Amino acid sequence: MKVDFRKITAKAKSFFLEKDGVVFSGVFKKDRDFVDIDGKLENEVEVVCDRCSKEFMIKLDEKIHLKACEGIFKGSLEDSDVVEFYDGYVDFDEILSSEIESIKIDYHLCDECKKEDKFEKEF
Repeated sequence: MKVDFRKITAKAKSFFLEKDGVVFSGVFKKDRDFVDIDGKLENEVEVVCDRCSKEFMIKLDEKIHLKACEGIFKGSLEDSDVVEFYDGYVDFDEILSSEIESIKIDYHLCDECKKEDKFEKEF
C-alpha cells in the first residue's frame, strides 16, 4: 500500500496490511514535515534459533511508532524511528517487510535451548 506523501492530511486515517501471516494495522497522519505512523504488529512469525538452527514460531504483539519523511532526514527525534522515502510515497508494504526482517534477524532461542541455557547458568 503506497500513499502519496503530499495527499496525507492532519486527519488520522487507518490502515491494515497482512504479509506472511503478520498483521500491521494502525493510523497515520501528517505532522508538519513528517507522517506519524502509530501501528501494531500482531500474530506470529517464523524465526530460527540462533543456537540449534531449529525453526519455530514466535508471537507478535508489538506497538510501532514511526515517522516518515520525504528525502533525507536531517535532525534527531528521540521518541521515534524515522523512515525515509524518496519517490513521493509512503510505502506501508516496505515498512511491514522491514519490520518483519528486523524481527527475524534478532537473537532468538527456542524453548529447548532456553532450558539448556538456564541449566548451564545454574552451574
